[in-house]
Amino acid sequence: MNEKNTRYLIETYPVLYQGHKWPLTQNLMAFGFECGDGWFKLLDKLSAVITEIDKTEGTTTIAVQVKEKFGGLRFYIEGGSEAVFLAIETAEEFSEKTCEWCGESSMTRGNGWIYTLCDECWKKKEMENRGEKTDA
Repeated sequence: MNEKNTRYLIETYPVLYQGHKWPLTQNLMAFGFECGDGWFKLLDKLSAVITEIDKTEGTTTIAVQVKEKFGGLRFYIEGGSEAVFLAIETAEEFSEKTCEWCGESSMTRGNGWIYTLCDECWKKKEMENRGEKTDA
């Protein structure tokens, strides 16, 4: 994820993403958000929901790692209630229908490495794999 989107999420949800300053032995958020910018809106919404659940329930959830794996969002946490886990599960399922690069409606595809990319971004990925230049 680009620096602007990363900074926005960390600054907007400082409790949830407080681990970004911690040593890697305690929290993997020092690596940042290991996914494409197409999932930014999804992460923003999920972060807002988690923050509201924590506020309502008087709990604290801390993100430990946020990344793409097998073409889907993986959002690992410390703490969190049943409602938080349900919100994460819903966001992870939605990520498998959302292009990781541009945020458009998408599908999971690929051989070996699995991607969730729309048709246009998938074509760009195939061109990159063949060593061809893309406009993006």
